Amino acid sequence: MALKQLTLIQGNTQTYTLTFMNGSANTPYCLKNWVVYFTLKTDPSLPDTQASLQKKVTSFSDSTGGTTGLAVISIVPTDTINLNPQQYDFDIKVVTAANENFTVMRGKFDLQYGVTGTIGTAGTA
Repeated sequence: MALKQLTLIQGNTQTYTLTFMNGSANTPYCLKNWVVYFTLKTDPSLPDTQASLQKKVTSFSDSTGGTTGLAVISIVPTDTINLNPQQYDFDIKVVTAANENFTVMRGKFDLQYGVTGTIGTAGTA
């Protein structure tokens, strides 16, 4: 597995959309009862309880409809605004309904400093 490089500015919003496909049948997997973890650490040997950020995704669009194989990991401003701008190690791991564990992506996550530190909300027209 090749290492990936992700970049985000501290306090910004980012969405990562993953599609899980059954390669032999070329069809999307049904993700019902799956769990997708996005974990960010200063050192990969740290326990998950000491992760700088861990997102756990358990709700998928195909849990109520057709099989899409889509998992969406949303990083919101409050996830990173208090993290130190630096390079982190990250991975994305899935646990299937059959309790199979797969690391599907890993690499370096470059959290860059932001100039505006205020997290605001949109106004109304």
